[in-house]
Amino acid sequence: MVWIEEYLDAGEKGIIDIPKYVRKQYEQLLPIIHGEDPRWYYNPHLASKPIDFGERFCRQSKDEWIGKRIKYLLWQKAALSAIYGIVERGSDRRKFQRVFIEVAKKNGKTTMMAPVALYETAKKGNEVYSAANARDQASIIWNAAADMLEQSPDLKMLLKKQQYKIKNIRPNGFSVFVPLANQPDMLDGKLPKVVILDEVHELDQSLYDILYNGQISIADPLFIMISTNGFVRGGLFDSEYENSKEILDGIIQDERKFSLLYELDNPKDWMNEAHWQQVNPSLGIIISKERLRTIVNDALAKPKSLNSVKVKHFNLGGVSEKAYFEYDIINNERTFDIERFRGYDAIGGFDLSLTNDMTAFCTLFWDAENKEFCVVVMFWISSDFYERAQQDPRMGNVWSMWVEQGFVQVAGKNSIDHKAIVAYAVEMVEKYDICYRWIYYDAYSARYLVSDMAAQGFREGDCLIRCQQGSKTLSVPFQKLQAELEVKKINYNNNPVVKWCMTNVAVEEDRNKNPLPTKAGKNNMRKIDGFAVILDAFVGVCDHRQEFVGDDDGENA
Repeated sequence: MVWIEEYLDAGEKGIIDIPKYVRKQYEQLLPIIHGEDPRWYYNPHLASKPIDFGERFCRQSKDEWIGKRIKYLLWQKAALSAIYGIVERGSDRRKFQRVFIEVAKKNGKTTMMAPVALYETAKKGNEVYSAANARDQASIIWNAAADMLEQSPDLKMLLKKQQYKIKNIRPNGFSVFVPLANQPDMLDGKLPKVVILDEVHELDQSLYDILYNGQISIADPLFIMISTNGFVRGGLFDSEYENSKEILDGIIQDERKFSLLYELDNPKDWMNEAHWQQVNPSLGIIISKERLRTIVNDALAKPKSLNSVKVKHFNLGGVSEKAYFEYDIINNERTFDIERFRGYDAIGGFDLSLTNDMTAFCTLFWDAENKEFCVVVMFWISSDFYERAQQDPRMGNVWSMWVEQGFVQVAGKNSIDHKAIVAYAVEMVEKYDICYRWIYYDAYSARYLVSDMAAQGFREGDCLIRCQQGSKTLSVPFQKLQAELEVKKINYNNNPVVKWCMTNVAVEEDRNKNPLPTKAGKNNMRKIDGFAVILDAFVGVCDHRQEFVGDDDGENA
C-alpha cells in the first residue's frame, strides 16, 4: 500500500479530516505514483527506508513514551514517503529538495525529524544540520536524536555522540550531525547535505540564505523547514508559506518544493472540534481532544492567553501582544487586477515623512460587482533607511525582497524625495485613466508635496483634502474600516507590506473612548503607514459615501 494513497483514502472515507492544501499537494503526486510521469516515479523501497530506520532503531525519550519504539503515524508516513520515495528515473535522486511543513504544536515534529537526521548521518559523507537563531533551539532536534542514539546498541555501532556533534564512526563514514546557531563564523564553509530548520517563524532570513546557498554544489540536497505559525509577520515563515500556496495553486511553478500546510480550511473553525484534526493531524494519539479542549477553555477564561493558543494550536497567524487587530481579521488573500478599474473614480490617501522614514500612497476603488473596496498601496523609503532596515536581524532580507518585488521604492538619500510620490500619482492617472476625486492627506510635513501635486492638477481644496489626524476626524472612519476588514471587504491585493503594517497597529482612546490608531511598541522599524493611508482614504469614503459608492451597500459598520 502506498501511504500517500492510504492517507487520501482515509480522508475520502471521512476517517480523518485532511485540510485542502495538504490534500491538493498529495493529489498532485498521484500521476507520479501511478507511473504516468516521464521524469519522476515512486520507488516504494526508497520511500520506506527512513520510516523503517526510525521504527527499527529509534526510541522515544519524553513523558509516558520513554523507551517506546517510534511508531510513525499515517500522516508522517505519507510525508516521509513523498520526500524520499518520489525520485528521478535513472538516477533515483529525490524530486523534492525543499520541504515546508506547517503543523500545530504537540503533533510530533521533533519525534518525526530526529530519526531523519540520524538516518542521514548513518549514510556516508553527509553533513547534517539542525539550525535556529540560538543553539538551544537548534539543539531540540539534536538532543532528541542524541537520546535516541543512547537507547540503541545497533546505532552505537554506527554513530558516536560527542559534544554538540553526532559522528559517523564507520571507516570512511565522515558524516556528522551538528546543531547550528545563527553565528556567521560557525556557518562559513558548510556544505550541508541535509538541513532541518525548526520553528521557522522565529528564524532570520540570513540563516536560511547561508545554509540554502551552501547546498549549491550538493548533488541531492534536502532542506526541511517545519514549524507552527508564529507572531513575526513579514518574515521567513510568511515568505515560505505564501510561496507554498502559490505553488500549490499553480500560480508559480516549482517542482522541487513539497509543502504540507496543516491549517484550518476556515479560520473561524478553531472553536469547532469537528475540524481540529485539520491543523492537528496527531489529534487523539499524541495530543488528546480532551487536553486540547481544556487548553482552549482555559484560554477563553484568560483572554491574554487566547492569542497564543490560536497561533500555536490552530496555526492562525499571530501578531504582537500590543497589536489591536487579530491576524485572521486583517488577513485577506483576495487579489484583483487594477486593469479592471481603468477609467474609474478613486479616492487617494498619502502620508509623507520628512525624515528617512516610510511614506505611502493609497488608491481606493469601490468594486460594485463584488461589493468591496479595492486598494492599491505604494511605499517609499530613503536609501539611509533602507541601509538600516537591512541590518534588522529578522526583517532585513524581507525589506530587500519587498524592494525587488516592487512593493517598496527607494527614493532619496537622507529623506524621501517627495517628487517620487508626485510622479507615481501622475503615472496612475496616465496609465490607468484614473480620476482621483479626492486625495486625503496628513498636512504635517506635506507643504512641498502639496505644492508639486497642485502643479500637476491635483489642487488643494478641490482634489487635495487636508485630513486632521485626531480622534475627531479618524475615530468613526476607523470603526467603519474595522467593520469592513472583519467581513473581508477591504481587498488590498494581498500586499505583504500593507498586511505587515496592519499587524503593527495599536489603538489609543481619548477621554471620550474614541479610538485612534498608533504604533504597537517602541521599535522604530515597525511601521503602520500602509494602514494609515487606507484610513485617510476611508475618511473620504465616509465624507462622500453617496457620491462614491452610490446606491450600493458598502456599509458594514
